[in-house]
Amino acid sequence: MDRQEKGPSGAFPFVRHHGAVSGVTGSAHEWVVSDSASVLIDCGLFQGRDTGPGGARAGDLTIDFDISRLQALVLTHVHIDHVGRVPWLLAAGFQGPIYCSLPSAKLLPIVLEDAFRLGISRQPSAGSGGALPDSA
Repeated sequence: MDRQEKGPSGAFPFVRHHGAVSGVTGSAHEWVVSDSASVLIDCGLFQGRDTGPGGARAGDLTIDFDISRLQALVLTHVHIDHVGRVPWLLAAGFQGPIYCSLPSAKLLPIVLEDAFRLGISRQPSAGSGGALPDSA
């Protein structure tokens, strides 16, 4: 990713879509406020034939976009197509705060456990693209 990029009007802020572009699942939208700061809004699981602009899909859950400028994650609600790739975002190194409503926070661990199990069960082997990388 070109770190000097700007939005369509040549200025900040702008939104970059990492999911729910050619379909309705995999919601992930980055609100870019400067060259070094952005907020990710949702980080959802792709379903069916939906894919992200970077190639992510239901069978490959790896985070396929640069997360180095992400300052926070905002979750709009806890449907799997909005939060399902959060475990992979954390495995990719995201350490910022995660913001959501209190009811969403109560449901999130249950939905994430389900998303993680679903993501792993879709993989033919533990070493494939959607498996979480080793933390060591």
